[in-house]
Amino acid sequence: MTALIIAGCIGTMMAALILFPAVCAAVPPSSSTEESGAPENGSGFEAGSENVADLLAEPVSDDERLESLIARAGIPLLGLSVEQIHAIHVRDDAALRDRAGELSSLVENLSTAAADLEISPENEPVRSQFIAALDEFAAAGTLLCGGIPVNRSVTGDALNRLAIGTERLSDALQDCSRSPEDNPAAGPMSLDEEPVPAFPDALQPGERFCYDDARRENSASLIAGPITWSHAFQTSGTKPVQYAAEPGKVYLMVAVKATHLGHRGDGTNTRFQTPPESAFTLHYAAETYRPLASPGPTNQGGSYSRVALDRGETVTGYLFFEVPEDLDPARAYLQAKIGKDSPVWRLGGTP
Repeated sequence: MTALIIAGCIGTMMAALILFPAVCAAVPPSSSTEESGAPENGSGFEAGSENVADLLAEPVSDDERLESLIARAGIPLLGLSVEQIHAIHVRDDAALRDRAGELSSLVENLSTAAADLEISPENEPVRSQFIAALDEFAAAGTLLCGGIPVNRSVTGDALNRLAIGTERLSDALQDCSRSPEDNPAAGPMSLDEEPVPAFPDALQPGERFCYDDARRENSASLIAGPITWSHAFQTSGTKPVQYAAEPGKVYLMVAVKATHLGHRGDGTNTRFQTPPESAFTLHYAAETYRPLASPGPTNQGGSYSRVALDRGETVTGYLFFEVPEDLDPARAYLQAKIGKDSPVWRLGGTP
């Protein structure tokens, strides 16, 4: 089932490359292979950092470099994903380990290249979507590289990560292709006009969202809210780490609760993987914010992180976002990317 999802996402990526030539046009032609006469490899892209630098070699703006990076990275990422699926299918552990290592190295270099770009604020959501996709590919590579020989549970989780990563990569590519005129938020608004809610159908704080895993064998629920604030916090333990928000900013902590509701069907896998921190995005005033990496237990409470739950088990914790001090929770939304679903919660106020 998950392999079919990945195949569909790959089809979406290919359609995006065809239907949105503006992104492809932003990709500078690579002449290094032609000039040297060296033979091309299967993907035309190696995992080494020098090839990531090749993607950014043209003297253009960082916004254009980001579009180029996303467009050119798609083919090797998808190629390695397909090779991993094939290795799983034929039970070739050696090939699976090699491809997983290549994927992890490629993702690390792409993440560094994307993070180093000084892009305009309107393109931050695109970069966030791309980084979120890379996080999923990285998680798949780690699972498949570290769990040889892989069992069914690890394989299913890795394939699900590849599917989510591929879908997010497709979304990032299509976001690159949208002109400012295509963005309804870009239009002028009268001072007397009430702002249109970014997510009119958003769930309310504490409202439950239910969903199934990729094989539809296990059901779970996710709840976001309430929220709390702090200018600083520290981790617990013998060597506490201090966190302090930058001037003009504050840490917004969103409580998240995930529960394994039950198992059904004939499958033997009764464990459910909760969404990772990278699956969550905070939307506010046309800006997006990513949560901090889970700091672990803190003096403000436990932090949320991805875990495997068995039937009836629950995990709760905070997602930590560094946001402007004047953020209005009534206009802030938390979005989670769960396979094909993208539930959104309003963080405060009334509908």
